[in-house]
Amino acid sequence: MAKTCIVCGQAAGSGEHVFPAALGGRRVNSGIYCPKHDNSYSGLVSEIAGQLDFFNAYLGVRPDHSSHLKTAFGEHTLTGETVSISAKEIRFTKPRVISRTPVGEGEELHLGFPNQQSVKQFTKKMEDDGHEWTPLSKPSMRPYITGSIHHKRKFGGACGLGAIAYMTQTFFAQEFPEVARSGALSDFINYTQATAKVAAQGGCEQQPEEREEMIEARAALAAALEPFGGKAPAWWDFSPPVGARANKFEFGHQVTVGIDGSDGQIYGRVALFSAFTFAMRLGTAPQGSATREVTVDIDPLAEHPPHDIEKHQVFSAPGRVHVPENATEGLADALANGTQQHAFANLLERMEEHQLLKLARTMSKALAPCPTLSSLEARALIEKELSQQPQQIWRMATFVVEGLKEKMVKGNLQAITPMLDGLIAHDIQSVSGLSRQAEATLTLAKAALTAQMEEDCAAGLLNEARITELMGRGPGLHVVGQAVLAPVLLVLGESPHSNEVSG
Repeated sequence: MAKTCIVCGQAAGSGEHVFPAALGGRRVNSGIYCPKHDNSYSGLVSEIAGQLDFFNAYLGVRPDHSSHLKTAFGEHTLTGETVSISAKEIRFTKPRVISRTPVGEGEELHLGFPNQQSVKQFTKKMEDDGHEWTPLSKPSMRPYITGSIHHKRKFGGACGLGAIAYMTQTFFAQEFPEVARSGALSDFINYTQATAKVAAQGGCEQQPEEREEMIEARAALAAALEPFGGKAPAWWDFSPPVGARANKFEFGHQVTVGIDGSDGQIYGRVALFSAFTFAMRLGTAPQGSATREVTVDIDPLAEHPPHDIEKHQVFSAPGRVHVPENATEGLADALANGTQQHAFANLLERMEEHQLLKLARTMSKALAPCPTLSSLEARALIEKELSQQPQQIWRMATFVVEGLKEKMVKGNLQAITPMLDGLIAHDIQSVSGLSRQAEATLTLAKAALTAQMEEDCAAGLLNEARITELMGRGPGLHVVGQAVLAPVLLVLGESPHSNEVSG
């Protein structure tokens, strides 16, 4: 049929991504929207991309319009400064003052920079501003242990649900083009358009006093919701269909659209990262419409087609939805009984496991020559690789220290906790971000892992699976725990070999 915009009926041809490019969607369809109405949904796309930015950054999702991995931003808890977060690194976004000491009529500054380019920009600015200054040493690269990062995001809300609805609407128009242009989606399209205008005005968070344009946009949204009883036709869903097919991809998104010909129900379901699930009713199909359902799995980590999606079609309607009387009740119950928190925690665990396996693959390739090297050469290679993973080693060290601390508190031995806190204390005036004692803890942990990997290499056991165990699972936590907790355990009068740390 003619490629016309499902919103206005004019010629389509915008080349919109069926799944948003900002979230890793790779497929384009030029026959759904005209350029004007494709662009009209940009506010909703920005909103959902912002809500998911941490997950995409941590996983290393690359937006389809960019060659760079997704980046999110958070607040460094100890300094309050902004840091960027990506799958590759966490770094400060601006130069920072580590320490300053008065010297004569001036002062000596110890500065930290995010990268070499930042050093050059700072140097140029000092010269352009006419400041008298003298560099006391050449810049040197040092790892910085960030500690905790505060990253707060609200997920869902009116604009979040509107973005999910828009995505589902687009998929439905692709799979059921005739029905999408029959007028059956008119009320639903009015709803997504009205929500998009609110997002475009920056109104996803309502303010006490708002501009007239924003007030008009909210009134238009309220009018668009009237056919749905004043409630959004999309909602959080915690009752997936019985026998629902699992996503093919580890961190895949899933969109299901369908028509139940028995009563004409047009429905949709969306699962993001197989963790956050939504459902919606888009309208009623014309009488005589055939029953059919299409499910598409999307891999946001795929670099390009053809292995970025997997599509399934059935001539039944297993995914049809039940419109709840209270659209927010399901979410409230999920928050109250811990279902949603469990889904979130499970996603984070899967992401951490993904990163650990990726790290092990990288290290395994780098350490592959170990069996052919002399013992000194093998040690040097292992030390080099571990020196590139201070943050992961630090995570393991803090895990075992915090684990013993919890055990001491439960055993009514709180007096020992200051000693444990000292082992992992941060210092914002330190180049490494750690206190001297914490730096010693990190050094001990690295040395213990180096020794264990040397031993495994000599025995021919240092393969990818073993590296995975040593860099984030029980065996590695045990090795690190034996090294960093030995002084404390001796104070307690216990043999360090009697305490096995697992995780």
